[in-house]
Amino acid sequence: MINEFAWIREEISGLKGVLYSFKEEWGAERYHVLDQLMAMRGTNKEGQPILTLKCGAEKSEQLRAENPAIVPGYYMNKRVWISVLLEEERDKDLIRALIQHAYSEAKNKLPKYKQVELFD
Repeated sequence: MINEFAWIREEISGLKGVLYSFKEEWGAERYHVLDQLMAMRGTNKEGQPILTLKCGAEKSEQLRAENPAIVPGYYMNKRVWISVLLEEERDKDLIRALIQHAYSEAKNKLPKYKQVELFD
């Protein structure tokens, strides 16, 4: 992975309950909140660095309409995943906000007992 985007790994890994893994065959970093996938960082078929994030369906549509650097999730359900083209989107505050949103989306998909166990 490109060191220029190493801050993303630090940002996501610092969230409570996040587990990191590397999928060798995809060349992708994966981040789960317990067993819920929330983000992947890798490249698309053009070799561009991307950050793919879980996203609510309505928010996903809105973000894609407003920002050309945010596209449907690469190799994911296009309705509830987005990919950020990292060489085009340089606003770290926006990316941090999208990471927080993905974290909330994944956390809310956990069974209630796991949410209580981990977050209360």
